[in-house]
Amino acid sequence: MIEIKKLATEQKDEIMAFDKLCFPADFWKREDWEDLLSDDRAVYYALLDEDKIIGDVFIYNWKGEKDYIKIMNIAIHPKHRGKGLAHRLLYHVTSEMEKIGMQKFCGETRASNKAMQKVFEDCGYFLNKIEENYYDNPRESAYKYVLQK
Repeated sequence: MIEIKKLATEQKDEIMAFDKLCFPADFWKREDWEDLLSDDRAVYYALLDEDKIIGDVFIYNWKGEKDYIKIMNIAIHPKHRGKGLAHRLLYHVTSEMEKIGMQKFCGETRASNKAMQKVFEDCGYFLNKIEENYYDNPRESAYKYVLQK
């Protein structure tokens, strides 16, 4: 049975291994994960199939400061793509964060990632702007999306 569950620093190794699997050329460093997973504003939701991570969404809650939720990272295991799981994760984040009064959600994806662009648009996000040369490994523009509830 597939379930969505919050994970934390204790599962750092599994989280980092999943990140490297999904983003082999552009994964986050250990120090980045350690800093973010210990931050109270950061929330890591994993999509688990029998306790194995098959998807994730990592968010940063700017409530009270910038008043939006930043989608930091979203990924689906290569063998599970095309099944609507990224949609499920974004809908879950929206639902959970609306419970605490959050109404604005922001995220971005590479210009070449047409699948993620479609997921954002399917979930009600609109393309807010394109930022040139935003990503490294390889150098690429970002499509920045916003959802306003």
